[in-house]
Amino acid sequence: MGLLPASAALVGTCIVRGRVGYIPQQALASLSPYLTVGRQISELTGSTRRTAELLALVGLDGQRIHQSYPHQLSGGERQRVLAVQALGLGPDVIVADEPAANLDPDREASLLDWLDRHSRETGAAILVASHRERVFERLGCRVHRMTAGETPAVTFALRKDAAPRPLVEVRRLSKAYCRRDWLTRSKPVLRALDEVSLRIGAGECVVLYGPSGAGKSTLVRCLAGREAWDWGSIEWHTGAAAPASQRVQLVQQEPSESLNPRLSIGEALREACGVADADWLPRVRLPREWIDRRACELSEGQRARIAILRAAAALREGMLILDESLAGLDPATRGHILAFLRAMQRERNLSLLLVTHDLDVGAELNARAIRLSAGRIAEDSGAS
Repeated sequence: MGLLPASAALVGTCIVRGRVGYIPQQALASLSPYLTVGRQISELTGSTRRTAELLALVGLDGQRIHQSYPHQLSGGERQRVLAVQALGLGPDVIVADEPAANLDPDREASLLDWLDRHSRETGAAILVASHRERVFERLGCRVHRMTAGETPAVTFALRKDAAPRPLVEVRRLSKAYCRRDWLTRSKPVLRALDEVSLRIGAGECVVLYGPSGAGKSTLVRCLAGREAWDWGSIEWHTGAAAPASQRVQLVQQEPSESLNPRLSIGEALREACGVADADWLPRVRLPREWIDRRACELSEGQRARIAILRAAAALREGMLILDESLAGLDPATRGHILAFLRAMQRERNLSLLLVTHDLDVGAELNARAIRLSAGRIAEDSGAS
């Protein structure tokens, strides 16, 4: 950007062709305290009408924003103003330094989608610096990891415009239960699933949420082969020869339901994947020397970690399903497990399906969210 101080020593060359839009990290230091937001942006766009259109695109419409000075806005509002300024120039290159700083998950997603759409429509390149991997995933970036004193290495590349190949397709799945009323002798029907259709791609992360009794557990139990359905179909695309245990693994809400209490941790791992490797344990923040401890000697949170580890280790590809399996974990441990799940997802191209009431989990995993209500899909954030 040519903004280094005169005392900086610069070696090498940087060639940028075209107009550059810059989104800095520190909004207050980058906006004039003497000009209103509307005037600052209009000086770049040359049009108050265009300024209003751009602000509305990032959810900042209204006279209050136009007439406010930077110090009168929240941190998230100021960050969006910086993005509007950068794009108001019609840039060929967008340089963004932590563009999603100070934004809540919804605003972050909206802003990143806006940047992505601008890039696709205009052909502008995007160079983004961030600590949040979900930013790169949302933008479909090629990622370089920087280490002090070393040349950055490309660690992975993502193509957002290339849809993942389908892993499983659910078509019009329905399931009903009969509940006998012993007083009236009647058998009222409870429709747990009502023609549910969805598709989950290989390597995709999906969060399934909704009120209690919406049919979430019934759906994942059908996917895992634990429950028979009445009609509809589930089609897997993992190869005809792949056994069910290598195609999908379900970790239930109560880890005691997923582990034999008489088996040691090592025996549980060997049962799942054929080897009892103590080096797996530190990945879920448990000591290696616990490999011979029995499941009944562990706390509920520790059993949950072993259940998740065991299920993930059993999969070479396919889908890992967690049915409220993170609910009993403290925030720090949950963060470690989410990091482990992200790593396993990248290493083995696993699909993740999480049943949860905590949508922050979905935001941390940059997951597609599907809301189930009364046995039907009420909302799908990834549906076209």
